Amino acid sequence: MHPRLLALDFDGVICDGLAEYFATAVRVCQQIWGLADAQLDPLRPAFDRLRPLIETGWEMPLLVWGLQQGIPEPDLRQDWPTQRQQLLQQSGIPPNALAQTLDQVRDEWMGSDLQSWLGLHRFYPGVGAWLRQMRTAGDPRLVIISTKEGRFIEQLLRGEGIQLPRHHILGKEVRASKSTTLQRLLSAAQLPAADLWFVEDRLQTLEQVKAVPALQDLVLFLAGWGYNLPEERQQAACDPRLHLLELAQLSQPFDHWISTPAADPLPRLSITPAQPEELSQMAPSGSPLIHSQERPEAGLASLVLTLVELLRQLMEAQVVRQMEANRLSPEQIERAGTSLQTLRDQIWHICDIFQIDPADLNVDLGDLGTLLPRKGDYYPGQPHREGSLLELLDRLINTGIVIDGEIDLGLAQLDLIHARLKLVLTSSAKLY
Repeated sequence: MHPRLLALDFDGVICDGLAEYFATAVRVCQQIWGLADAQLDPLRPAFDRLRPLIETGWEMPLLVWGLQQGIPEPDLRQDWPTQRQQLLQQSGIPPNALAQTLDQVRDEWMGSDLQSWLGLHRFYPGVGAWLRQMRTAGDPRLVIISTKEGRFIEQLLRGEGIQLPRHHILGKEVRASKSTTLQRLLSAAQLPAADLWFVEDRLQTLEQVKAVPALQDLVLFLAGWGYNLPEERQQAACDPRLHLLELAQLSQPFDHWISTPAADPLPRLSITPAQPEELSQMAPSGSPLIHSQERPEAGLASLVLTLVELLRQLMEAQVVRQMEANRLSPEQIERAGTSLQTLRDQIWHICDIFQIDPADLNVDLGDLGTLLPRKGDYYPGQPHREGSLLELLDRLINTGIVIDGEIDLGLAQLDLIHARLKLVLTSSAKLY
């Protein structure tokens, strides 16, 4: 498959302007509400996290003002449209006035110090080179559809050495939704909808496009590297009308955009089931298997398998929690269940080789209880009568903890290594 017309969003697909968004929003807040840098600068991390909620530029200073007013970040994340409307009413400033002030601030900034304004933007890695290559090839035709002013986009493209005809940059000035703009593009180009591919980083925008009958055959992509949330990327991956596109795929042939699924990042620590031939090598040939009391290596195997079983049950608990929160698709649930069961089968197989009773895979921690539940598997939310370290770890991960401290490592009463650590331990779902 190959598009004849490729439409790209700008912010969150081509360019990351988080630093500029916040700096411009701060200037608008200073101009409208008279706020000082000291009141606004600490809000940058929260603004960056909430940026996926923003649809049009005028919302950015409103978001910063809302944070400065003390609205909790979870409240803004949970229902931004309602919070946005309430903030507009409290401020007494209509959206068009905010938009006008925002554009004026940018114009004045660019007029007085263009380089510093450009310097706060960065094109996503490899995107600039890819765009120049597309322009040189001339096929497919490139069009940018954005809620940003076209003249700002033109300046940023020029700074990257990308020359795109001005009428191929459809910014806020067209005063139309992206769905309407896409329909106009199809009509002007006299192309079937399947020949137009659209890459956007906002799932809500793609949902609006999907709802238009005339755009049913459009090929739609969610840019996984843009301003969206993990649950939105997961939803897109499960939607037959959408394709989740990762940044590494962008420079690949177009048929790889659809046929090649985005690869999961390589795990830094992984537990995988052993193959039968690997397991058979663990039992010494020609010698009978004997109980762990008679073989020291069996005692070591029991300890290692206990730790593996702890990790297996800990991961199983996280899968259960994400299932109950409806964060996993049926395919993901099936894949996780199969992997966990396969790992358990392999643990039992190794136990059989060393003649270890699986029920003995545990460690008594004294007053802390046991490493694993004494009977049965742990299920999150249903505590056992007797505590276990597994339950404690699961609860800590579900809540999220930060470990901050210093460690000295050495031997023979000599300090040899000093480490300053800051460890965040939490469920991946809690990061967003």
